[in-house]
Amino acid sequence: MSLLLVGCQNTAQHQTGRDTADIPPNLVRVNHTSAKLAFVDPNAEFSKYTAILVTPLGVDNVEIIQPSSSITTTGNRNWQLTDADKQRLQQDFREAMVKQLSEKGGYPLVDTAADNVLQISAILTRIAPTAPKDDNRSRPPGRVRIFTEGAGKLRVEVTFSDAETGAVLALAKDTRSGSALWGVNNNVTNSAEVRRVFNAWAMQIRTQLDRIHKKE
Repeated sequence: MSLLLVGCQNTAQHQTGRDTADIPPNLVRVNHTSAKLAFVDPNAEFSKYTAILVTPLGVDNVEIIQPSSSITTTGNRNWQLTDADKQRLQQDFREAMVKQLSEKGGYPLVDTAADNVLQISAILTRIAPTAPKDDNRSRPPGRVRIFTEGAGKLRVEVTFSDAETGAVLALAKDTRSGSALWGVNNNVTNSAEVRRVFNAWAMQIRTQLDRIHKKE
């Protein structure tokens, strides 16, 4: 997700369609980004935001695309997120944002709203794993080793808003895959790929913030 926050000179009016139906009317489409969809308020003054409030990753309404039948003949296709899975995803997302924005970017992460605080809210909307879940219910006895081309895909929607007023300033929707290499598919490798994806998204947000604040 190349996200946003800059490039307003390359904007166009909203397009119709399912993916754009919920876009606030003050936002216009940003072209030439690596995100599937990116929108920004051309009148927003992003340079005023010097601190960031990151809300917990939304994981309550995640669509799960079950693995293909060619893989799932070895196990149960009912791939589900448990409460423990959701907590881990939220933890990994938070750690990625702290690492990139606070530790590497120098942007203070705060818990309360103020006129200089940018709120970043992300929702995980879809996952498409490439293999049955690595547990006793989903894989056959003996835990046969499964090899796949990456762990799957994640889809996320990220909203940037004024923390004090709640006004939406920008929004992006994007899908990203993990590794393109074939390898063992298990809890350890899948978790590592998720962390890499979260870290990449967080790093791209930091890069755009750095451009706005002329840190590059």
